[in-house]
Amino acid sequence: MAESQPSPGVKLGDRRVRVDRPHTRYFRYTAPGVVSAKLAAHEPTTEVGRAAARTRRILFGRWLSSEEELAERLPKWKALAVFSSDVMSSVAYATEASMFTLLAVGTVAFSYLMPISFLIVGLLVLVTFSYRQTIRAYPGGGGSYIVAHANLGTLPGLVAAAALLTDYVLTVAVSVSSGVFNLASAFPVVADWTVPIIVACILLVMAVNLRGIRESGSIFALPTYIFIVSVVLLVGVGLLRTALGQPPHVTGVTPIAVPAESLSLLLLMRAFADGCSAMTGTEAISNGTPAFKPPEWKNAQTTMVTMAGILGVVFLGISYLATVSGAVPTEHVSVLSQIGEATFGQGPIYYILILSTMGILVLAAQTSFADFPRLASILARDGFMPRQFAFRGERLAFNAGIVALAVIASIVVIAFRGRVEALIPLYAIGVFTAFTLSQAGMVRHWLTERAPGWRRSAVINGLGAIATAIVVVVFAIAKFALGAWIIIIVVPLLVVAMLAIKRAYRTEAHELEVSPGLVLQAPDRPRRVIVAAPALTRAVVQAIQVGRTLSPDVSVVHVTSDVQDGEKVRERIARAVPGIDVVIVESPYRSLVRPFIRYLEILDEEDPGKVTLVLVPELVPRHWWERILYNQNAKRIAAALVGREDVVVLDAPYRRAA
Repeated sequence: MAESQPSPGVKLGDRRVRVDRPHTRYFRYTAPGVVSAKLAAHEPTTEVGRAAARTRRILFGRWLSSEEELAERLPKWKALAVFSSDVMSSVAYATEASMFTLLAVGTVAFSYLMPISFLIVGLLVLVTFSYRQTIRAYPGGGGSYIVAHANLGTLPGLVAAAALLTDYVLTVAVSVSSGVFNLASAFPVVADWTVPIIVACILLVMAVNLRGIRESGSIFALPTYIFIVSVVLLVGVGLLRTALGQPPHVTGVTPIAVPAESLSLLLLMRAFADGCSAMTGTEAISNGTPAFKPPEWKNAQTTMVTMAGILGVVFLGISYLATVSGAVPTEHVSVLSQIGEATFGQGPIYYILILSTMGILVLAAQTSFADFPRLASILARDGFMPRQFAFRGERLAFNAGIVALAVIASIVVIAFRGRVEALIPLYAIGVFTAFTLSQAGMVRHWLTERAPGWRRSAVINGLGAIATAIVVVVFAIAKFALGAWIIIIVVPLLVVAMLAIKRAYRTEAHELEVSPGLVLQAPDRPRRVIVAAPALTRAVVQAIQVGRTLSPDVSVVHVTSDVQDGEKVRERIARAVPGIDVVIVESPYRSLVRPFIRYLEILDEEDPGKVTLVLVPELVPRHWWERILYNQNAKRIAAALVGREDVVVLDAPYRRAA
């Protein structure tokens, strides 16, 4: 007799499940008592839901599982496009921002532009080497917040986080506004539509980021590299022409009118502060180190040095060409556009430069969209922001942070009407505050850890902390009256809000904490069930049937201002559900909730010791807009009863047949 063969199946965990069993379509068994939901388990069950899912799939791509996270990491060439678009784009307006301030003295003050630019590049080198050390010491990302929180304490960490969050919002607003301004320089017809175009661009970048960081990197890589090649070509050709005795020459431009000032240390400080906007985004790679492919910290360090090298050369080159070409800040034509036209003429290369500049400035928002949600998720994980910021969406992106950033940045753009010169004074003070706290935290880290080479590392980070702290003071003094006071107020308010969120979560955790020694026993106290019945409906009948499964002691309570109507309800319920007790509570003053609560209190006084289960029938609406039409009284009753001792409120939802 042949040995019987086992039925065909798949061994999952320690169980054998037949392949043809329906539930294997939705779940797989991974361990005893553990099932893993397959993609099919996430699919909507209604036709409308399936249509919405198909639309989302077209717009944002297929769902990604958590196991695919590593495949979503970025190689160095994509990471350069994602994390350096902000700092690269700043060369389009940083030089012009300094020139705008110096113009108050006259074009003669442009002689100070190159010394200021060299000072900024020296600061860039110092900050770059400082953050290289941060990347290796803290490869988990989070940048300034993680470093300051771990080494300096909670409050400095939150200050760094609030400063960075503020800077990310302003990065989106300033960069996209500047990009549209450059577009209007070449195409004046769009000048009257700048604010709607800016908001539309922000929403477009948001939509792309909702598709996931790897896909956004693929989409944004080409425009970023076109800009880098264009601006490097501009600097190279401009310097070559200058060396040959034929420097680019700007003609036909009228300087923008600014209030006249005398040359002073304060004015030079303001020009330096404006030029430091070239460094915003330098910390982005440190914040986003986990987004790199392994080895994450090495790839991040290499990318950061590459980014800083390109930025330094291009920034100095544009500042030099601005001084030798005669470019000046104007109302409608950017300095970069003036230099580009003087160097290339109004040919294809010039328009590629302008369009790629507009593109990179819009895409500079990508750096913020990569880092703001990641920082918000870390803060949410630590309890300082709402928990939904910690959750990844179907494309492994932090959707809540992405949407929040787009909404807040759009509000800022509308409030300031997209004017770059009005936004610049608010810009960069936040990021330099974060720089300072991060470098000070790293000094504490090296002094505590004393790893090999800690003395040299501590000196580098110490110099970085001192230099960036000086810049923060310069910003606060030079830019206070021009708008920096807003950031000085906003950052502490954000810190207070985050502390309040943390306190709320801590209180909740304390109230919900279960003692480690708690062992629950089966309840032995008698129970009564009260069904709150506004009338005889199928929802009420279902609630009564549910109540009978919970206890034999079931009664229906109907509150009414008209006893005769109440008696009709009682008769209908008694006829439909024989043997059920129906209590009519007359309410001559037409109040619903309080008489119902008082009746329950009387029941408890007359028959103490019982647990009262209150079933509240609820109708499940077919459409979202019907929610305002139903269940309002049920919600009021439930809200009034929640938290009362010996009272348990249970919803009894009833869904109508389709």
